[in-house]
Amino acid sequence: MEKFKTFIAIDDTDEIGYFISTGEICENIAKYIREKYSNTSAITRHQLFLHEDIPYTSHNSSMCFTCDLFLKEFEDIKKYILNYVSNISAPSSSGGVAMVFEKDIKDIKQLINYGFDAKNKVLNKKIAYNLAKEQNIFLKEIKNEGNGIIGALAGIALRLSGNDGRLRGKVKLKAQKLNAKELLEDKIIDDIKLPNNQKLDLSKEIFFDDSSLKWILKNNKKTLLIKDSNEFYLPLNKEELAIY
Repeated sequence: MEKFKTFIAIDDTDEIGYFISTGEICENIAKYIREKYSNTSAITRHQLFLHEDIPYTSHNSSMCFTCDLFLKEFEDIKKYILNYVSNISAPSSSGGVAMVFEKDIKDIKQLINYGFDAKNKVLNKKIAYNLAKEQNIFLKEIKNEGNGIIGALAGIALRLSGNDGRLRGKVKLKAQKLNAKELLEDKIIDDIKLPNNQKLDLSKEIFFDDSSLKWILKNNKKTLLIKDSNEFYLPLNKEELAIY
């Protein structure tokens, strides 16, 4: 029996001031899967469209990760996630859950286009449900209006693209200053990019203010975005990474 790559995404499960965030809920789901079924990828946060017609808690971002599952495990985990999210999500939230085996997606390009649409325009549940049905994606509302299905589906689409999303949390580093060569050799990241394809000096140090880094997904690689600061390189800050 073969295990298959599985995408899991959730959205809109919290509220302002709630004791647990959507990111933390997703982290707990991933931890449960790691302990019982499969290794999991890092969780990525995908920024969606900010608009007055879209109800969201604070940032309108969706969480997604991948793992490898048997069919039976997929069904077991689906039940677990629905139960867990229903119980722990905020009373006023409108959560959504999306799950799919990558092999079952019929039209990857169409799905990815939906993901990038969700970053640039107002979508609705009907569009999400129709696409999920066409693409064999499990999509389920949790509580209230269930608008989180729009973002959950977009989370899978954007993660699948390999060109969207930033790491949820940070990677702790062994030092505050490291050069590009060290970071790449230690396989902490896969690539380092400067603006406008400027040439990277592998020996020049990168200064990390809190001895940690946050990567983005670019060309399916964990990519550190940096900028030049004469004496050393600096990673892009949280605000500069917000579009990802």
